[in-house]
Amino acid sequence: MWSQLGSGPGRLSIAPAQIKSRMGIRTFTSHPDNPMTGQNLPSASGFTLRDATEKDLDDITRVHVEGFTEEPQVLYCYPWRHKYPEDHWNWTQREYAEYLKQPSKYVVHVIEASVPDQASGLDVAKPVGIAVWNIAVLTKSMAADPGLDQRRDIDKRRLEAFLEKAGQRFKTYFSKWGEEQVNLSTLVVHPDFCLRRGGTMLGWPVTLCASPMGRFLYEYLGFQTIATEVVQVEGEEETLGSTVTVLPAKEGL
Repeated sequence: MWSQLGSGPGRLSIAPAQIKSRMGIRTFTSHPDNPMTGQNLPSASGFTLRDATEKDLDDITRVHVEGFTEEPQVLYCYPWRHKYPEDHWNWTQREYAEYLKQPSKYVVHVIEASVPDQASGLDVAKPVGIAVWNIAVLTKSMAADPGLDQRRDIDKRRLEAFLEKAGQRFKTYFSKWGEEQVNLSTLVVHPDFCLRRGGTMLGWPVTLCASPMGRFLYEYLGFQTIATEVVQVEGEEETLGSTVTVLPAKEGL
């Protein structure tokens, strides 16, 4: 799931009617125009799913930064994130703040788990996973300034090439569903909580563009490859690959 500025191991789309069918036993009330929002959905494996708020921004940013440490797209587009961690943190947080300001277009979910509080020593509920859904894919986003000429953590040419490829991907593979789809822009679970099935609370995939780190998981779940993409800056040997996949309808929701 790639975010608008680039993040995550895949991108998926799903019809709103399928979401409502799958989630019919749950109550979604956070925004009247939003078919996917809800408050504290049932827990699984010790996790709780809920809508994110502005108060979560620091935790969301932490999960994003620490969760994507080894993600190939991050290594490719943000090669100086360790040299300029403040830039990486601030621009990432700005992106999520913009998602939260547009509830009729984006749904931001977090999953919480009990973690020790360093100050009190007691266990407290903290976000350990994030999902960002674009529920109005044809509506223009009031996107945050990506800071291509300001931030120091990026390789500008690589990020521009990645964003161009992402735009082509939607037109080529996902545009035929028009507004009858929901696109998962970002999905990440903190590495301390991976392999506990928390991420299964955050997504219901139908079509997906997976990074090298996510491809094997989605193949295991039954996705079939329909195309392979390569991002490459002219004059460079280094590339970034991703796989466009689909889960057959009979295996879907």
